[in-house]
Amino acid sequence: MADNKVFDYLKLRASWGQLGNDKIQASDGASTTEIIKTSIDDTETSGTKTKNTFSSLEWEVTEETNFGLTAQLFDNRLSADIDYYIRDTKNAAIGVKIPMTDLSILKNVGIIRNSGIEMTLNWNNKISDDLSYNVGVNFATLKNEVRDLYGQPYVDGGSAEFRQRSIVGEPLLAFFGYEVLGVYQNQAEIDADPAAPATAVPGDFKYKDQQAEGEDGYGVIDDDDRVVLGSYFPNLMYGGNLGINYKNWEFSTSIVGQTGNKILNRKRGEIIWTADGNMDADLAVNRWHGEGTSNIYPSSAGLRKGWNQKMSDYFVEDGSFFRIQNIQLAYNIKNVTLGGVKIPQSKVILTAERPLTLFKYNGFNP
Repeated sequence: MADNKVFDYLKLRASWGQLGNDKIQASDGASTTEIIKTSIDDTETSGTKTKNTFSSLEWEVTEETNFGLTAQLFDNRLSADIDYYIRDTKNAAIGVKIPMTDLSILKNVGIIRNSGIEMTLNWNNKISDDLSYNVGVNFATLKNEVRDLYGQPYVDGGSAEFRQRSIVGEPLLAFFGYEVLGVYQNQAEIDADPAAPATAVPGDFKYKDQQAEGEDGYGVIDDDDRVVLGSYFPNLMYGGNLGINYKNWEFSTSIVGQTGNKILNRKRGEIIWTADGNMDADLAVNRWHGEGTSNIYPSSAGLRKGWNQKMSDYFVEDGSFFRIQNIQLAYNIKNVTLGGVKIPQSKVILTAERPLTLFKYNGFNP
């Protein structure tokens, strides 16, 4: 390829390997003994019942297949690294329910897959002896998917009402709950909704009934109406940088961001458990306080109701963000004489660290 006009360097890569995770406990379960009473020949008799639910655990194994290329093009002005990967975590330690009990133990039976593309591109160019610049971008995609749960339909995680659920074909520990259609504005709207609870009042959330009319469960909001509400895994992470050199001046900046991930706003979810009336400003100003005032936030009274504290997409917010990570402007002092005194070679630098972050999440920082 010596005479080609595009590639200065080209390397094709492929790899396969396994990596063991030893941060797994040796076993899980317990040996329990309970006192029971039964009737034998019409006589109450006491006894004990012992259960042994121990399981022996092994290392988790991550198996990865990777295809990629490294290249330099156009007189080495453009460099590129591109990879496609499939990373399967096999023997993942997941909870498996014990039949006829409400107990579960860890077993090495889960399979979790991460797959995506990783790319880095950099362009360098010298326009003249006084002017040069460089531009770089990088991004990585991620698809996280539960592949096997040992025949179980799902495995729950999270805490209390703030449910997370692992379902085959969905992301690991996805947020799981109800979809909010809006806020009841008046009594007529409540009366027209067959799924509205008897205790509903204007200012309460209106949840989506996932069953169509005529299907079992229609007209009732229950566990069957919960759906996947998103994942804390971002599906795209990206970054970039720009540098310009002009004579004695240097300018550089870098950005970073991600999109596709969700954040569970526990700050708002804990309001029902607090004794004071404190809440964030956005909620205080924009809460429902009369017909037509809000179709997003419930009323102040509604915030304290268990009905409005169901795990729902009201608490699951967009975690995407864009940030300018750094801006730097520098001036090089070279060959300068003041009052007959030669000033040592120096550099004056003005730097701004994280001057701007854009996000919608109702928290301090995504």
